Amino acid sequence: MTATYEQATRPNERLAPVRRTYVYLVAFISLGVALAGMGSLVDALARLWLDQGGETVGVYIYNRSLAASAGLLLVATPIFLVHWGLAQARRAEVEERSSLLRKLFLYAASALSLAWMVAAAYGLIYNIAAVALGQPLAEADLWPSGWLAALIMGVTNGALVAYWYAILRGDGDFGAETTAGRIVRQLFMLLAGLTGLVLMLWGAASGLQVLLRVLVDALGAGSGEVITGLRWWQSSLASAFTQVLVGAWLAYTNRAQWHEIIGEHPQEGRAAIRRLYLYAAVVIGAIATLTPAALLLRELLLMVFGDSIGTLAALLDKLIMPISFVPVGLAVWLWHWRVLSREADAFGESEQGATVRRVYYYLMAAVGLALMWVGLVELLHALLDTLLTGMDGTGGIWHEPLANGLSLLAVGAPIWALHWRSVQHVAGQPNAAGSAERDALMRKIYLYGVALIGALIILFQLAQVIYRLLLVLMGDNTGSLFSTETAHQLADCLVAGAIWTVHLLAIRNDARLERATPKPPAVPTAPAPDVNATPEERRAYLEQRRGDLEQELERIKAELASL
Repeated sequence: MTATYEQATRPNERLAPVRRTYVYLVAFISLGVALAGMGSLVDALARLWLDQGGETVGVYIYNRSLAASAGLLLVATPIFLVHWGLAQARRAEVEERSSLLRKLFLYAASALSLAWMVAAAYGLIYNIAAVALGQPLAEADLWPSGWLAALIMGVTNGALVAYWYAILRGDGDFGAETTAGRIVRQLFMLLAGLTGLVLMLWGAASGLQVLLRVLVDALGAGSGEVITGLRWWQSSLASAFTQVLVGAWLAYTNRAQWHEIIGEHPQEGRAAIRRLYLYAAVVIGAIATLTPAALLLRELLLMVFGDSIGTLAALLDKLIMPISFVPVGLAVWLWHWRVLSREADAFGESEQGATVRRVYYYLMAAVGLALMWVGLVELLHALLDTLLTGMDGTGGIWHEPLANGLSLLAVGAPIWALHWRSVQHVAGQPNAAGSAERDALMRKIYLYGVALIGALIILFQLAQVIYRLLLVLMGDNTGSLFSTETAHQLADCLVAGAIWTVHLLAIRNDARLERATPKPPAVPTAPAPDVNATPEERRAYLEQRRGDLEQELERIKAELASL
């Protein structure tokens, strides 16, 4: 009875999730409203003070803005403080500190404060960079009130970010949270890191693009356009510099924090979301490299074929965008691939990490195969069009589809080959690792999905060809059997048939290897004694059970050593 009474009156009562939901939800909403009210109030006060908005209409507008902002701030701040105080009052309880709702609040509050800080820092750094590049201070955007407001909001929210981080550290489980709390933290770090990476990549590519366009302008293709007191390159360069600086800070801070956690808790190095972050960064780098590389190759092929039109400066202006992205994307790609390989070697791979790896490899293989497939079809169509129209003496425009096909093939074939060979190497092993790869869901989806698409293309395209052939055999010559359309359909069947065959052989080989792979011997288990067993019988059973488990452990160690 005493235990029941204590359970009903102690803080960890069964209604604790309801209490936490209310406290943390109201605290987060009131925090967001307070920050919005503060931002609006600071901006209005700075404008009223520094921009001298003292006209009659201006005073009326400012008064309404000040009243609305101050009202939000004065109401939301006490509500937030009361509810945050209620949450902190139970901080001594382990269940409270490790609860999912607390982690959700702290990381959501961190994200909110971080977003305000980054936005304020972005506007301030951009304007400072623009002035440093030659813009008159009097013509700077929102000078001076906007600068002051951005500085105040940036410092305030920066202090809040530091405060939330101190709370997370003070809870005592940072980096070693329960499963749900750990997932929340890792997702926050994943989003913050990828946001910083994309900002940095885009800013660096934009900066290179500005420099290349300045060179093109030197050849006489520039417009000399002026934007808000700056020549176009000054405005663009200030924006690119700001993106690189803000993105690099986000990415570096996130990387340093993750490395700190891995140093304290090595199991973090094999966490699935950590691997997802690295694979996502690799994919971002690959896209930023290969997509403009394909565009660049296409333009160069058209130039080689003599289809490039316009002046040299116009051609260079068209190539600026792909040229600027390739080196930046390649650096991001190679850097994160090196980090990924190093961590995989150092910490191994969890079951969830293996799933993330398979998603990456089969997704990249599918993308590469699609590009290669379309490129082969475009290439064959272009060659057939040229051949058939040339035989008719009519000629034909074939350079553009030929350039499209070659560029897609040049990009897609290496992507597919590299990733396909990697997964085939693992799946071809006659051991437990190979068996796990062959049984993986992603492999089944990829193999049977490609086989299905290939079979459907062959079915519909070949049916059209046979339809025309049967019409000719029956004396109906309206079927246009000997036409470019028929040639295209046969080419589609040829490409689809080759890809279909490769993947059907892989499916058959998986089945053959699965039959040939020896299964681990079943560990004999002694029959459990009944409830009336004597202590001697119980002891004998436990001794036998221990021996069986030791044999199984030795088998697992031997297999790990072989891997």
